Amino acid sequence: MAKGSVTKNWRINKHILAMTIGALTVATLALLMVLCFLLFFSPSVDAEIGDLTYTAKKIGLEETPPGQGDLAQDPVDAAGPAENVPAAEPEPTEEPDPYTYTDMEGSLYAQTSLRVRNQPSIDGERIGGLYRNQEVKVTGQCNETGWYRIDYYGDVGYASNDYLAEEPVKLDITQSVGSFAAVDKSYYDNVLFIGDSLTVGLSMYGSLKNATYFCITGMGTGEALSRDMGGITLDALLDVKQYEAVYIMLGINDMGGKRKSYLASYSSLLSHVQEKQPDADIVIQSILPVTSSYTADHPSINNDEIRERNASLAELADSESIFYLDLNAFFADEAGNLSSSQARDGLHLTAKSYKVWREALLANGIVK
Repeated sequence: MAKGSVTKNWRINKHILAMTIGALTVATLALLMVLCFLLFFSPSVDAEIGDLTYTAKKIGLEETPPGQGDLAQDPVDAAGPAENVPAAEPEPTEEPDPYTYTDMEGSLYAQTSLRVRNQPSIDGERIGGLYRNQEVKVTGQCNETGWYRIDYYGDVGYASNDYLAEEPVKLDITQSVGSFAAVDKSYYDNVLFIGDSLTVGLSMYGSLKNATYFCITGMGTGEALSRDMGGITLDALLDVKQYEAVYIMLGINDMGGKRKSYLASYSSLLSHVQEKQPDADIVIQSILPVTSSYTADHPSINNDEIRERNASLAELADSESIFYLDLNAFFADEAGNLSSSQARDGLHLTAKSYKVWREALLANGIVK
């Protein structure tokens, strides 16, 4: 009986195994059919990418990433149809010169320090200045105002006919104490200049190569005795020989400090130079003004304060061994500002304006 039970169970298990194998076979066949269908009848991946690319090309420029739309367009076509392009504005025409001139040739002499302008009247912008007895080449005279047209260092300038004459002014230079008078270039063979970057410019563009210079960019008055110029100190130059005159221009780099401290440092420097150079005349050159636009960007450097400091510097002069040279007649306009036409950056001078400084120096040597 046990044998028959075992046989029956084996037959049942065999039947179940056969059904399982059959089900697996059917499922396998169905899966293969699905894979074949997908393989042969569904679109390829490349086709989908192609369709997407094609669709993207149809999207307008508003769908392009920021910043790429301008690059994608042809610059010529970017403006749109020709009828939408605004017409070009006509070029402005120059206004005719309201003045007429009579041409002439000759030389005249400035009878005093006077301004040179870009028009033959006081309405013109100042472009420079003339010193007393400076010889100028005259090229014409304005028929309306009488002003002379002159050659001003290669440019055209205009100066009042009231202050130009055929003969120079006779100067009285026989005085017991020194006074300013015109000198030739050789006078500066034995002159020492002390200064900052403005004096650096003078040494480069002022055509006074025969002078000696102690000038350092950014130097303030209180630093003159402690800094060195390429290893050379001011004391080294003061000790090497006796100069006929020492010209000093320092102060623009001290504008951020107190006026009282500045004047104390300046007085100390004067005493030191006098001690080292007892026979030399000392010339205090005024602090040059700056342009109004420069003051707008650097409020601490303003011409009102510069004028106050210059007035104090003038009081340090005794007109016997220490002299004050006011350069405002050569560089300041009616408002007391540095003329923009003379400024390279609002503070430093143009190369041509350094030659104006040179002419001012030639007109202001110390004669005893």
